[in-house]
Amino acid sequence: MKILRHFLNATDPCMLQQHIRSIKQDEPANLAIAFGNIDAIVHLSQATEITQLATSWVVTSSCIAAFSDIAAEDNQNHLAILQFYDPQGSYGVASKQSSIDSIIEDSQQALTLALNAANRPGELPAFIWCSQSPGLEEGLLAGIRQLVGNNVPVFGGTAADNDVSGHWCMFDGQQTITTGFIIAVLFPSTPINYFFSSGYETTRHTAIVTSASGRKLHTLNHQPAASVYNQWRTMMALPTLANGPVLAQSTFNPLGRVILDNDEQMTLLSHPAFIYGDGTMELFSEVYQGEQLTFMHGNQTLLIQRAQTVTHFATQQLHDLYDSKPLAAIVIFCAGCMLAIKNETSQVRQGVENALGNVPFIGGFTFGEQGRFADGVNRHGNLMISAIIFGHPNE
Repeated sequence: MKILRHFLNATDPCMLQQHIRSIKQDEPANLAIAFGNIDAIVHLSQATEITQLATSWVVTSSCIAAFSDIAAEDNQNHLAILQFYDPQGSYGVASKQSSIDSIIEDSQQALTLALNAANRPGELPAFIWCSQSPGLEEGLLAGIRQLVGNNVPVFGGTAADNDVSGHWCMFDGQQTITTGFIIAVLFPSTPINYFFSSGYETTRHTAIVTSASGRKLHTLNHQPAASVYNQWRTMMALPTLANGPVLAQSTFNPLGRVILDNDEQMTLLSHPAFIYGDGTMELFSEVYQGEQLTFMHGNQTLLIQRAQTVTHFATQQLHDLYDSKPLAAIVIFCAGCMLAIKNETSQVRQGVENALGNVPFIGGFTFGEQGRFADGVNRHGNLMISAIIFGHPNE
């Protein structure tokens, strides 16, 4: 397998077209995975000859900018692209416009179409990559789970915009999708490994979800959820949050569910987005009655360091499990975390580079992250970080 990485300035559509012509190979890649801000994706969708770069695409809008191992002073309108050339492997992509009401059925249909496109109907892929608009994540994973169980790792990132105004988008090489998703199935000829984690620490403050509906958390320990959350903030010497949007103010203190409690504690996070007058909190991911939620704590140092740590773990496991070295990588870093450390994002990129060495990678800042913990269950969370490492073929 050969993987090519490109970091293209897409500010000017004509210049982008020239870049595309300059990197065109004799044959199109089996698959291209890419990130870019909204403007960059719009310009990509208008470019000609992109099908000559890859037969299938999964392009996800990233908050403000994408990133790669290539440093750029101003990377806001850049496209970060990985092209996969793998004649011994199989790859398939399918996309759908969708909604919360139809997402489970739509995801099952799309997964079947993607497997057919890969000429591997009825088989289990080694890996599934997904991109979706906010709000569809749990349904997408549920549909996939109904077809393949948790036997296949599912990773991806939720499309983002620059200001949560709803202008996120995806591109599958033919059409732009604003409310829906893209699924890619990968049967690579080389090994893949991954790691999914957060950069936050648990505190001693916990409560049981006593009422919730989807992404609305009504009560904790039979008290209004916002009241309990603000009590925890007071105990941690933090200011309480008023009713209204709280996304920025709650970034360093999300709610967490401890999934695995071992040497490397695995915690799935939910990011509070809005507080209503009745004390209900709206989150960026679903919680369920009976779950125990923990008040989490993070800071700039933890978040900056975590991207390097996650990438290191994924790389080390690739070596331990498959005796393989990294060929290329994809890193997902939550947009909420990025905005909280906006002036230090170059350190995040540098940390990933330190973990990988001279290995090409791309990354995006997303509004939700999907991945698999060591317990083998695929989940959607917020303020999470993931690294997917594609290995060299074993000789």
